[in-house]
Amino acid sequence: MAISKSTTPMTGSMANVTMYKMHGSDNVIIRMKGGPTRKQIKTKPQFEKVRQNNSEWAGCTRMGSKIRKSFEAMNRLEDYPVTGALNAICKQIQKLDTGNNQGKRAIRLSQHKDMISGFSFSRKQVLESVVRVPIDISLDRTTGEARIEIPPLNADMYLYNFRNLPYYRIVANLGGVCDMMIAEGGRKYESPYDGYCDKQNGVFESEWMPAAGVQPAMQFTLQYPLTENPIPDEVTLLLCLGIEFGKVGVDNQPVAVKYAGTGKIVRVG
Repeated sequence: MAISKSTTPMTGSMANVTMYKMHGSDNVIIRMKGGPTRKQIKTKPQFEKVRQNNSEWAGCTRMGSKIRKSFEAMNRLEDYPVTGALNAICKQIQKLDTGNNQGKRAIRLSQHKDMISGFSFSRKQVLESVVRVPIDISLDRTTGEARIEIPPLNADMYLYNFRNLPYYRIVANLGGVCDMMIAEGGRKYESPYDGYCDKQNGVFESEWMPAAGVQPAMQFTLQYPLTENPIPDEVTLLLCLGIEFGKVGVDNQPVAVKYAGTGKIVRVG
């Protein structure tokens, strides 16, 4: 792979070269075409290692997609390819599985929750640098309830309005993600509690508030739907908190501005 930094970037295909742009980068990525055919990779003995790696990577990408879906309400705060970063974390978790052979190693997020805690949806802004007041956060796995308390906020002093927009609001999301593994005799990565994790997640959006003056304290709770109690050990709860800024829309009501926000996974339980 090569990177073009030309002032007149070109994308597309030409001969054996493919050129494309990636969200979050101003450079053009250049890749060469070629390599073994799909049939050769699936059947030739010399590609057994490749097949094992492909199988495991398919599990990582599926798990990364499920994690991102668990905080779907926060996706609009992302300013870089978050899915790729999540896939990479899943791969690191997968490598920690010593109980299965390569090609079938599980992705047990429930055993490595610290690896996802604090994951940021923005690389340009950090939540704590934008909302500069102490926030009280709790997550109770037994009840599936999360509580967030934000003290009175003087927006002129303790809110970093990095896009100089007139409004802001607080957003939060409580979702669940299940470990992923290959069942005995199976071929694909599956989650034993897929239905549990596909339930509607707890979502909170505050009213739009002016990005100036003092705003009153805010307290709210999020409830994860408990289809089983206690929550299965393989299910991990992810509590996310963020802020997004907005402008006046065509109907004179505030509307969110794309990429004008930040957020992170603030608690994992």
